[in-house]
Amino acid sequence: KMAAVKVLASVVFLTLGVTAGPFDKQGPKCDLSRIDLDEEVDKLLDKFPKSYFPFGRRGFTPAFPGLEIGDVNVTGMNKIKRYGPAIPYCKKDSSLVQVELINNGEVELTAPWRSCSGQEGKAFIRAELSRFTVHLSVDPEARSGKYLAMSQETPIMPVMTYDVMFVFDGLGDGGRIASGVLSKLFQTIFLDLWMQSFYFSYHVALQEALKENNEVF
Repeated sequence: KMAAVKVLASVVFLTLGVTAGPFDKQGPKCDLSRIDLDEEVDKLLDKFPKSYFPFGRRGFTPAFPGLEIGDVNVTGMNKIKRYGPAIPYCKKDSSLVQVELINNGEVELTAPWRSCSGQEGKAFIRAELSRFTVHLSVDPEARSGKYLAMSQETPIMPVMTYDVMFVFDGLGDGGRIASGVLSKLFQTIFLDLWMQSFYFSYHVALQEALKENNEVF
């Protein structure tokens, strides 16, 4: 049963496609006091998309005989907020900033489904709480027109994820209840699915927000 649940959940979303080291706060590159990093981070988060397709647009694709899954749409990523102050530091010859971010249940990944019998609905996954640490490069001179950039050295570091829920909607109350129960019975499977999907989607949103002349969409 566990294997079947994992296959179903993975098909819906995954068909679809750190350690920072010792902190150094000494030296001229680490003097970022003239930059309001909290404000810069908040402005960056405001540019995150309200709705987007991080795995691309391919339309409906077969999942099982008689069942097709559509494109995964992410909503609510623009609701992610900074949690506490941004912390500047240096690593080797680079200026960076560490930021704690929090998702208070706003982000949801949704995929439509349809069957050959004419039934249709959507599957979605969300977490009531996701808190994580990110690191961004800082250009004190803003040579590219902005202070913040993607850091290639440090990965996203999950801190806390609470109450992941997977729902297969469109099969009536029984279907919703059953998928909710499965979310509780196989928490590890759905937690792994959420972590992979959410952090990949965040990375895509961050790249879009960092693009020059990015527009909120």
